[in-house]
Amino acid sequence: KQVAPPEFVDVIMVAPKGPGPIVRQNYLSGSGVPALIAVQQDYSGRAKEKALAIAKGIGATRIGVIETTFKDETESDLIGEQTVLVGGLMELIKKGFEVLVEEGYPPELAYFEACNEAKLIIDLIYRSGLTGMLKAVSDTAKYGGLTVGPKIIDEHVKENMRAAARRVKDGSFAREWIKEYEQGSPNLRKLMEGVEKHPLEQVGRKIRKLAGLEK
Repeated sequence: KQVAPPEFVDVIMVAPKGPGPIVRQNYLSGSGVPALIAVQQDYSGRAKEKALAIAKGIGATRIGVIETTFKDETESDLIGEQTVLVGGLMELIKKGFEVLVEEGYPPELAYFEACNEAKLIIDLIYRSGLTGMLKAVSDTAKYGGLTVGPKIIDEHVKENMRAAARRVKDGSFAREWIKEYEQGSPNLRKLMEGVEKHPLEQVGRKIRKLAGLEK
């Protein structure tokens, strides 16, 4: 237990389900990002009201707010980031790029297939769900994805995800990250350098500049 708040304060959480720049961008556009709220300690008797007010202030109530607990939000957020949203998705894209290049395809083509088109598919899923995405792609893509996908992301991958979840829930990841942070994050810096030097990033920077997405 890393934080022990005094008894005379409210302890609340407002967790927008998106990175800061997107929260701000959506707010300015008149929309928002959904958020989770939680009350750990209600000293004033108005803790939930305060959490909802903050959620409204960042635009979350324009889309939707769900009440949860500190424990569930923290654990599910870390597990989701590590296994899907950041870790899993990034490694899937990198491995797809590497395989295409190793099979003899130009790096630029590999980038479009493994990375650039991923956004288009995610956008379809965001708007219409998995079924809506499948209805939007070709029958060839449907059949290939539905028959080959489970062979790539198989039960072995799922077990690795469960192992990551266990490390979050038993506190192992938190202890590892606190130690890393206290030491000045040397491993994180090394890992970031590795991503920046990856061929996918080198090709991607050129393509994003040509597309006017990056200076």
